[in-house]
Amino acid sequence: MCALVLIVGGAAQGKLAFARRELGVAAWSDGALGEADCVYGLHRALRTLPEPRSALAAWLAAHPEGVIICDEVGCGVVPLDRDERAWRELVGRICCELAEQAAAVYRVCCGLGAQLK
Repeated sequence: MCALVLIVGGAAQGKLAFARRELGVAAWSDGALGEADCVYGLHRALRTLPEPRSALAAWLAAHPEGVIICDEVGCGVVPLDRDERAWRELVGRICCELAEQAAAVYRVCCGLGAQLK
């Protein structure tokens, strides 16, 4: 297991503010797997990467103590568009894999974080 921290929750629920306040996150990559030790908006990054699993594996190897923040995208109405459904499935599966690897997992709602793991 690595020291990775995964933060999930609905849109606009204060996930980044929670990470800054509770985990001391000072810098982050917004919607991309960048140089910072925190990825804010993993769901957006996964949409744009041609090989999302290998890109994420490379980022995790470079940032074993990183923080990943991802919106929950699997709730609500199932999209009619096949590509949208596939993206939603990918985000959910990758978050499950990350949760398994992570040292800690938080779900943030209304700015309050509940530790799941």
